[in-house]
Parts: sequence; C-alpha cells; structure tokens
Amino acid sequence: MTPQQQFESAIGTIEYCDIGTGPPILYFHGTGCGNGVVALFEQSLLDAGYRLITPNRPGYYGTTLGRRGSATFCADLAAHLLDHLNVDRVAVIGTSGGGMPAAQFACRYPDYTAALVLQCAQSHRWDNGMWLPNGLGQLLCLFRHSIFEPLLSWHNRQYWQHVQLNPMSCIESLSGTRFYDIQQDPDVLTIITAMSAMGVDCAAKPAGYLNDLAMMVGDESVALDTIACPTLILHDRADPIVPFAHAEWAYRCISEAYLPNIRLGGHLIWHGAHAWIMREKRNSFLKLSLAV
Repeated sequence: MTPQQQFESAIGTIEYCDIGTGPPILYFHGTGCGNGVVALFEQSLLDAGYRLITPNRPGYYGTTLGRRGSATFCADLAAHLLDHLNVDRVAVIGTSGGGMPAAQFACRYPDYTAALVLQCAQSHRWDNGMWLPNGLGQLLCLFRHSIFEPLLSWHNRQYWQHVQLNPMSCIESLSGTRFYDIQQDPDVLTIITAMSAMGVDCAAKPAGYLNDLAMMVGDESVALDTIACPTLILHDRADPIVPFAHAEWAYRCISEAYLPNIRLGGHLIWHGAHAWIMREKRNSFLKLSLAV
C-alpha cells in the first residue's frame, strides 16, 4: 500500500503520498484510480532519484471535492500542499485525466513550476466528439446531464469488476492497436492486475471519477500562451483513450513545448516499442529543468 498523509489546508483536506528523495515532482494522477497507481507506473522515476509528491485529486479518497469540475481548484490545493511541505520549485507531471489540473497549476503558479510533462493527457474540454475516447463521441451530450451520472457510476463499477476477472481486456482497451506490441510484456499484466483492485475501490466511492467527468466537459482547457515553462508532451498517436488531438492542441498552445514522435503502448505510455526512449527523453528533460 502507498503510504498516505493528510493536510488540512485553508481550502480543504488534501490526502497525499510523498515518497522518494531528491528533486521534487508534483504528480497529478489519472482518472478512475487514486494516487496509488503512480507508484505502479512510475517506479523508474523513483529509481532515477526523484521525489514524487502525489495528492489524491478532488473527490478521490480523503481529498476535499471542493468546486465541482474545477481543474483550478485541484491546482490550488496542490499549491497549498507544496507550501505545507516547504517545497518552492517542482517539475509538474499530469497523466491522462490529471493533464488539465497539471496545466492549470503551471499556468497559475509559474514561480513553482520548473517544467511541465503531459503524459497521454487531457488538454482540451469535451466540446466535440473528437476529444473523447474512441467510440464515445456520440455520447457527448449525455455527459453534460446529471441524470446520466448514476448510469456512469454503474458502468464504471461494472468495468473494474470485469477487469479484475479479465485484466487482459483492460490492457486491450487501453492499448488499442498497440496491443500486439505489449501483450507479451509480463510487467503490464502485473500492473493492470494491481490497478484493477484500486479501480474497484474508487468505483465504490465515485465522487472523484464523476468530478473528473464534470471537469472534462467544463471550460478549463489548456489555453494559448498561458504556460511559459518548458513542456514535454508524451503521447502515442494510437492512444484510444485520450486522442492524439489533445497532444497536438497542447503543442500549439505552449510555446516551449516538445512533442517527440514515439511509438508506445497506446494509453499505456510506459510500455511499448519505444518505452525506453520515452524514459530517457523524460529523464533528460527533468534533469535539465531541475538542474540535477
């Protein structure tokens, strides 16, 4: 289990994990699971000597829900946490549904932000089907109605229960056409199996998941010329969950953005043909940005 701590800030309770030593990284986890997944996917960052500060985002476990659907509220909570920890300069990583909170943090707190890494990250609100996961574009109007929330919660619970029984189905849905690149990787199965238990737990308390959906149809996308720090965008063109259009949008909006062309494991960017290149590029970027 990932060790958790809590801090009562002026704007709400923040539950967080703080592991590792060395240059600090503020990490915004993805949708559907809490911060426990970070230790599963990001062991290479810990091995490289970084400190990972990972708050549970609003609505997940012990963290205050706050302003529903607000990426800026999530960013504000994180800033309070850094003050509490006496950390005044970080690299910021946002993965998947953590992309918009990470971008809002870089926008609102440039003095804290040495660099930004967006990993298979949401960067644009769902105002058009092109931004949604494959096959869900026709459901866009439903995501905007609260009456749809009970159905979404039910579907999310069913999904994670199915994944516990058949983790390969999750790997296939997350990797899409890259499935054949990673299906024989035993590490992927181990990680997804562990993640499924976290997904079931979060699905039973869906406030964070539903808050993320409200954020995605909200109005806090990455905006043109609002982020000034160096930014690395890691995104597989074949990602079936967060379309590559999100990476292209962030690249157009951020003047110091770098978007390498690398073949990864679809949404599972830590695996696939060029996963080692991804890790090398990211580590070099972080070292330069944090002057390690």
